[in-house]
Amino acid sequence: MRKTTWAVLMLIIFVGLTLLRDTELAEADWKFQGPIRLQEKTYEKVDARAALLIDSHTGEVMYAQNADTPYPVASMSKMLTEYILLEAIKEERVDWADEIVISENAAAAGGARVHLVAGEAYPIKDLYKAMAIGSANNAAVAIGEYLAGSTSAFAEQMNLKAAELNLRSSSFVNASGLDNGDGQNEMTARDVGMLAYHLLNDFPDIVKWTVEPSVELASTKENVANTNLMLDGGNADWSVAGLDGLKTGYTSAAGYCFTATAKRGDKRLISVVMGAEEDAVRFTETKKLMERGFDIG
Repeated sequence: MRKTTWAVLMLIIFVGLTLLRDTELAEADWKFQGPIRLQEKTYEKVDARAALLIDSHTGEVMYAQNADTPYPVASMSKMLTEYILLEAIKEERVDWADEIVISENAAAAGGARVHLVAGEAYPIKDLYKAMAIGSANNAAVAIGEYLAGSTSAFAEQMNLKAAELNLRSSSFVNASGLDNGDGQNEMTARDVGMLAYHLLNDFPDIVKWTVEPSVELASTKENVANTNLMLDGGNADWSVAGLDGLKTGYTSAAGYCFTATAKRGDKRLISVVMGAEEDAVRFTETKKLMERGFDIG
């Protein structure tokens, strides 16, 4: 019994000395690193779940807020659908003049949409404009089906392209960003910013279209309004000089989202706002990021 008690006592002493040594080492490390100096806050916190600001030429991250947590991304995921289509056109696998016969599945897509009739054919260019500018879900589904054969097959292409572009925390189930009962597309703000970076650098001409407040579709004679209300110029709270894109997004799960880009002189910035609670907030917070980025740049 005495031997047992003695052994327990020695064990307690040993553990105590070990903890004391580890504490002294931790304190020594802290002293070696020196006191932490708080830097002056360059940006105010963005009123949204997550945010990012990057330099479009260098990829430098200028501001990040909760940028590595995946969230539902809604229609901002259409930027990847755009990228895959533009790449196919660049590689001459498809052509702007190609016509897509609209499936029942594409025609039935809800949310933002243009007038597409199942069984009828529409040129890719019109469907692209409807998707990129008016955020038309039925046009996005039709493009995905045309490129891959089905929604699920195109989702596989999206995930493969996301991996190729080093979008490490993104997952896709469809071309549009809607939740159709089979899950929803998710991305981090960092991945959204990187996707926009690739889109703008690989296909810089896209801003010639995304800067337009509206476009007319030749095939349907519809006038499609741009969902990017910062282009209107009628609201001084949202006005940002040089802003010419890029993509909005909204679902109840994603909240109000916006990926913007603006250019002043030789400098182009990309901002991402995810999960704002109100429509206007995504735009006012975008302005806050952009103005500060150009001010310090």
